[in-house]
Amino acid sequence: MAQSYIPAGTDVICTEMLSTLPSQIVTEREAKVLYGKENKALLNICDKKLTCQLKCRIKVSYYEGLGSLLFGLALGAAVVGLTVLTFGAGTAVVAAAAITTGALGGAAIFYSNKADDCRQAPHECDSTKGGTWELFHRKVYIEKANALLERSFLTCQKGGIVSLVMSHEKALELSKKISDSNKKILELNLYSNALQGFIGSGANAFKASGGWDVAGLIISSGLAVYDYVSGADENYRNQNMKNQQEYANKVLKGEKADLEADGSILKPEMARDAGVSGVLTAGEASVGVIGSNGEVLKTLGRWGAEEVSQGNNVSRAFWMVFAGRTAKNVGKQMVSESIKGIIDKTNLQKLGVGFIASMISNSIELGMNEKENKLYKKMIETIDESRKQKVEGINIQANQS
Repeated sequence: MAQSYIPAGTDVICTEMLSTLPSQIVTEREAKVLYGKENKALLNICDKKLTCQLKCRIKVSYYEGLGSLLFGLALGAAVVGLTVLTFGAGTAVVAAAAITTGALGGAAIFYSNKADDCRQAPHECDSTKGGTWELFHRKVYIEKANALLERSFLTCQKGGIVSLVMSHEKALELSKKISDSNKKILELNLYSNALQGFIGSGANAFKASGGWDVAGLIISSGLAVYDYVSGADENYRNQNMKNQQEYANKVLKGEKADLEADGSILKPEMARDAGVSGVLTAGEASVGVIGSNGEVLKTLGRWGAEEVSQGNNVSRAFWMVFAGRTAKNVGKQMVSESIKGIIDKTNLQKLGVGFIASMISNSIELGMNEKENKLYKKMIETIDESRKQKVEGINIQANQS
C-alpha cells in the first residue's frame, strides 16, 4: 500500500500518554524540502521534536506505585502499633511503632505529590530526541536522511512508542482511548501496591507483643521498599512495563507477539524474608540468655578490666580460662534457646502467617499485572488497527520502501 510522506505539524500519539489531546511533530532544522502552500517541511528520521507534552505514564506509575505501597505499609504499621499497645508493650516499643507509622505515612504523601509533579513535567517529551525511528523509507532520502512514512513510529528513550496519525479527528479519538486505558492501568497499579504494602506489614501484627515484632515491621517495610525500587530500571520501568513496551514494539512492526504478566506466587525473596524472621527470633532468644547471665557477665567484665590494669600473668591465665568457659556455656544456652524459639508454636505460627501473606501479596501483584496487560493489549490493538486504515495524506506518496 502506498504510504504518504510526513509534513511538519502531523499529529502524533504515544502508547504511554495521559493527555487527552495529541501532540504534533515538527522539525528544528532549517528545512529546504517543503510541501504545499504553507511551505511545510517534509520530515526525516532526524526530526523528533514534539510541540507539547503528552503527560508520560511511566514516571507517574513509578512514584504513584511507591506512594501507594508506602501508604499500605503505613496502615499495616498502625495495626501493629495498636496490637502491641493492646498487649501492654512498653512506651519505647509503642513509640517506635508510632514513629514507623508516621515515617511511612509521610513518605507516602511525599511520593504521591511527586507523582502529581511528574504528570506536569514540562520537558518530559523532549526525551523523544534521544529515540529511534523505525519503519522509515529505506530508499528515499530527504535532505540526506531517510524519509518518514505514515507507518513510521518513534521509540522514545523512556520507553513509550510515538505513532503518526494523518487525520486530526482520528488522533483526537485515539488520544482519548489511550489516555483512558493508561489511567485505568495506573489505578490498578495503585490498588495493587497499596494492598501488597498493607498485607506485608500488617502480617507482623499477628500475635505481636513487643519490641522484636516492631523490629520485624521496620525491617520488612524496608525490604518491601527496596524490592520495589530495585525492581525498576533507570527509566523507572518495572519488568511488567518493559514487557508491555516490548509487546507494543513488535505489534507495530507487524510481528507476532504475546504479552506475559510479570510475577509469581512463589518468589526468591520469600526465603530471604523467612531467614530474617528466623534471625529476629534467634536474636530475641539470645537477648533473654544474656539477660539471665547478666550478673556473671558483669563480674567477668569487671575482673577483666582489673586484670588489664593490675593483673599478672598467672591471674590473667585464670581469667582467660574462666572467660572461655563462661562464653562457651552462654553460647550453648543461646543456641539452645534460639532453636527452642524458632520451633516455638507461636513463632512457627508467625512464620506461617508471614509466608501466607507473601503468597497472597504475590498473587495480587500477578493478578493485577494480568489485568493491566489485558487493557494494554486492547489499547495497542486499537492503535494497530488505526494504522492499517487508509487515511488521505499529502498527494506525494511513496510506492516503494
